[in-house]
Amino acid sequence: MYRLLIVDDEEIEREGMVEFIPWEEYGVQLVGAAWNGIEALNIIKEEKPDIVLTDIKMPVMDGLELIREAKKICCDIEFIVLSGYGEYEFTSQAMEEGIRHYILKPFDETKILEVLEKVKDEIQRKRMNFAEKQNYRAAVRSLLPRAKEQIFRNLLLGREQMKEDYKMFVKEMGDEKRPVMVLAVRSQMKMDDLAQFVIGNILNELLGEDQILMSAFVQNEVLFLLDAGCRNRVEKAVAQTRSEFAKFKPVPLYAALSETGQLSGVNELYQQTQELFRIGTEEKQAQVLHYGMFRELKREAEMLVNYHRLAETREFGVILFECYLAYLKMELKNYSVRQMEEVFSWTVKILCTDEREGTEKSGSEKQKEETKQKNGEEPALDLAAWKLLEAAALAIAEYKGLPVGKEDTRARKILLAVYQNLNNQEISIHYLAQNVLFINEDHFGRVFLKYQKKKFSAFLLEQRIELAKGLIRFGPEEKLSDIAQLVGYPPDGQYFSKMFKKVTGSSPSEYKELSIQKERERRRENRS
Repeated sequence: MYRLLIVDDEEIEREGMVEFIPWEEYGVQLVGAAWNGIEALNIIKEEKPDIVLTDIKMPVMDGLELIREAKKICCDIEFIVLSGYGEYEFTSQAMEEGIRHYILKPFDETKILEVLEKVKDEIQRKRMNFAEKQNYRAAVRSLLPRAKEQIFRNLLLGREQMKEDYKMFVKEMGDEKRPVMVLAVRSQMKMDDLAQFVIGNILNELLGEDQILMSAFVQNEVLFLLDAGCRNRVEKAVAQTRSEFAKFKPVPLYAALSETGQLSGVNELYQQTQELFRIGTEEKQAQVLHYGMFRELKREAEMLVNYHRLAETREFGVILFECYLAYLKMELKNYSVRQMEEVFSWTVKILCTDEREGTEKSGSEKQKEETKQKNGEEPALDLAAWKLLEAAALAIAEYKGLPVGKEDTRARKILLAVYQNLNNQEISIHYLAQNVLFINEDHFGRVFLKYQKKKFSAFLLEQRIELAKGLIRFGPEEKLSDIAQLVGYPPDGQYFSKMFKKVTGSSPSEYKELSIQKERERRRENRS
């Protein structure tokens, strides 16, 4: 049964429709009749009709105003507008309000019932759509918790989804474009279902169930899909969760929070949390890791690394030089290996913009040459730091698509060996060929000359002096003896000074003073 209200200021027409049309035979219940819009609104508030049959031109409140005000009370009402000849302006305005059903005066029962059937069909379709949506929601809510968790886990890991499962998941969440975040809580020890339940329970209490949209368990991590609106409360909630969880199981928990994204990009948000875990230092892991913590690191990395040159070059030698210079800068400033890892991770992330895995991928999938030393000798460069440097250089080379043929790989291998031992004062073709690469000395020399277009001794001198110049510009306040030692010269500085002047035409001290002067001028320009 459909509920109908009639509104017409002409009494004869209004009463005629009330008295002479057998509404109930057509499945319609007449809930009232009004002579203007004001009276009609009062009836609408009380009776909530499904259909309003209204004249468009009336005193006190016309049909257009009635439609606008009635929609504020009940947006689902369907309107049928009665209009006469010459009232086209009113009809046009009604169309702008979304009205699609009109009856032109004079009218009869047949015209009214014809339009009424169309309106009833539309209402029925709306009701069916609403019922379908309700059934959808009920179906999602009836999913077993494990089934919902599996759908979320598949989204996190970027697995293929069953279309209907994903559809129901999106319906439950509201919208694919809904702003969300992923919170990852990790333990160094494997967590069982009970641990997941405890962590979820605590966070539910602290953030509220309406903010935690979904959770899942992946290896030693509990992953939460959060509404983006609770970002400012996450850090405090995680701190309390750590404290409460320690009473249940005394193991440290680490947490990472993604940027705000959309439901359709859950896998990307999950990858962000994994990246944060990789680049977060032990000190930072005492907090909730998020990208805001690393903005200072990015600024610092930009001082250490010549991103412009790395971005422009297509030569592996240039890539390796810039990575090695960045390493020496960090050595000069006493960076830990973990801090170096942070810088190289950011370097790869910035340069290889479509490769989220960065150094981790290059470390696990790229060829890594373990330095072999006779008689248990240690490598000239700290092995842990070298692996980071090498992995970054190889990842950048791979991203740029540099050649990887047999000859290119051989030349690259020799160049890597040179840089790994560059700060060794005794480095020579003989040393590298016999003690590091285990190849014929003449073969080494031929390959090196072919690819570098210069002899090894000239190349070594050039690289050491260029590295020294870079270090002096970076840290003009640093001791020249420290810089000399870093690039492979004795710390007394005499031989270093001689070679530096031979190449540049000025002594290291003169170059240092010039660098300080240029830096002062740059600062003055910035202030002005």
